[in-house]
Amino acid sequence: MKTLRLLILIGILAALPLVFSPACCAEELPPEMQELDGKRFGVQTGSTFDRDVLTWFPHAEIVYYNSLPDLAVALETGKIDAFPSDGIALEMMRQEGMELTILEPAMDEYSCGVVFAKTPEGGKLRDQMDAWMDAAREKGLMDEMLDKWLHAAEEDKTMPDPQDLSAENGVLVFATEAGFPPFDYMRSGEVVGFEVEMAILFCREFGYGIEIIPMNFDGILPAIQSGKVDFSASGFAITPERMESINFSQPYYTGGTRIVVRSTESGGEASFFERILESIEKNFIREDRWKLFVKGIENTLIITGFSVLFGTMLGFGIFMLCRKGNPVANTVTNVALRLVQGMPMVVLLMILYYVIFGHVSVSGIVISIVGFTLTFGSGIYGLLKIGVDAVDRGQYEAAYSLGHTERGTFFRFILPQALPHILPACKGEIVSLLKATAIVGYIAVQDLTKMSDIVRSRTYEPFFPLIAVALIYFVLEDLFSILISFLERKLDPKRRTEAEILKGVK
Repeated sequence: MKTLRLLILIGILAALPLVFSPACCAEELPPEMQELDGKRFGVQTGSTFDRDVLTWFPHAEIVYYNSLPDLAVALETGKIDAFPSDGIALEMMRQEGMELTILEPAMDEYSCGVVFAKTPEGGKLRDQMDAWMDAAREKGLMDEMLDKWLHAAEEDKTMPDPQDLSAENGVLVFATEAGFPPFDYMRSGEVVGFEVEMAILFCREFGYGIEIIPMNFDGILPAIQSGKVDFSASGFAITPERMESINFSQPYYTGGTRIVVRSTESGGEASFFERILESIEKNFIREDRWKLFVKGIENTLIITGFSVLFGTMLGFGIFMLCRKGNPVANTVTNVALRLVQGMPMVVLLMILYYVIFGHVSVSGIVISIVGFTLTFGSGIYGLLKIGVDAVDRGQYEAAYSLGHTERGTFFRFILPQALPHILPACKGEIVSLLKATAIVGYIAVQDLTKMSDIVRSRTYEPFFPLIAVALIYFVLEDLFSILISFLERKLDPKRRTEAEILKGVK
């Protein structure tokens, strides 16, 4: 036993240099890159670039961001000193006008593959994709597509129409980030790019239809594993760790990790008015990007409107079940309320999307409505309790003495007096719900905030898309407030006419 312990100790001591010494070191880099060791690096959440940074810069501080546009803005505003990404993607950013310096040499090489679920069906799709890639390479199609998306003018980057697919063997759900040009990005309201074209041509070859869903990069792999998505291509590097939980196709692209810092050169100073006009053209007019904002507003209003409607019905129904003190109903309600109110809204949505409805073909909009209905319903239940309790108990006795039933007393006398106490707080609940919908992009819903992210992924401008979204939310909030204020006036018992008060009295 002592000998075994001694051998284990020797093994641990021998392994310590391997654990604490990086495979490469900053001294092997050019001087301009050596200076970055100890600096703050931004890394996209869910990517493998953090491993590359810590390998070459062991003293670096890692800060995680959700998307490439967020990294670009953080670099431009000085929140980070550098960030890694694919060299081609960085070159596309520079072509869009970002003042970037891409450092040499490439840090690491990696191969990207299409990802599938680690299931028999996922394995079948993976084998079909490998067969299609072999045939496409033999015909020169893969090189032709890659060359087009990397070097052709934007008007020459044509896409096959996904609506023309036969879908004789069913429809596959394809997820992609839609913010990583030239591989996947939004153009004129449609998701395009090398990876998207590859997915469409694969589906055409094997008789599948395709549904393309833009998602946050860090949400794609959980969606694959839960069965919400059939396959995805969004620059996923093939790693042994990932291969433990998902199926990879053969590589379709080999890239290199490059480090980018902010350029010290200036492209010339334009006047403030000229910059305003240029930003308006880039963010709203070019490629009809204003339509993305309109679609985002539509989805935000659908989620908010139906959540308020169903949440009100749910909260009122639960209150009616519990208002007489039924012990079973009250116990179940209290437990459910603690579960719903005790977790962040984004966590609730992700549990609904990836777990409860993980293997059910339900859109993210429907799941968002379910999630916000639960939270809004719990709020309405609490407001009803407060409002009804605020009505003097003598109102019940007076109504009973006039011969009214318990139900008639509640709906005719108690509830009308409780509503003025409820509606002002309800206005705040609705406004909070409207603003809370900004998180539904986590479950592949293209709401107003998500559309802003998509636009920023093409323009790399933080100011105009975010200011536009803020103003739109401000207008929507005012519209809902005006509607609730109108209902307050209509339902105020003090505003009833004499005829309304005496209605039904003989």
